Amino acid sequence: MKQLIEYIVSNIVNHPESVSVTEEVAEDNTLTKYLIEVNPEDVGRVIGKQGKVIKAIRQIVRIAAIQKGTRAIVDLKEDGKVYEESAEEVEEVEEKKEETKEDVKEVAEETKE
Repeated sequence: MKQLIEYIVSNIVNHPESVSVTEEVAEDNTLTKYLIEVNPEDVGRVIGKQGKVIKAIRQIVRIAAIQKGTRAIVDLKEDGKVYEESAEEVEEVEEKKEETKEDVKEVAEETKE
């Protein structure tokens, strides 16, 4: 996962040599937090207009984590300040995940009949 983030971010920024991703695993091994650090000139490129780029990176990482059966959070660090993924975003994804599971169950039951 760390390599995926490094690959994506290094291809977005102007200074790929300064991209660093720190991985922090929770004690129960169900959640991994990734902290992206880039050259100060590249922070805007990683965030994107209205945060669209960082949101897309977070979504890609979240999907890859779900495929592995884990959870992941991606944060961006700039001059000591960390742009954290909001709790609302995480909850929204979890709700969508549950809705999708319910939809899949309904379709499976319908096809059995």
